[in-house]
Amino acid sequence: MWNQLVSLAHSALKQADTMNAQQWMAACAVLLGIGFLCLRGFGSRSNY
Repeated sequence: MWNQLVSLAHSALKQADTMNAQQWMAACAVLLGIGFLCLRGFGSRSNY
């Protein structure tokens, strides 16, 4: 399990090293979109 996580992190870092500015902007936009959707309901309920 641990080796798989290390391998995944290593391959992700290798991929990030080869990204250009346009790919970084696209990745940031996707992550911000996912974050917005995950936090969309945060604070929407005033009474629990």
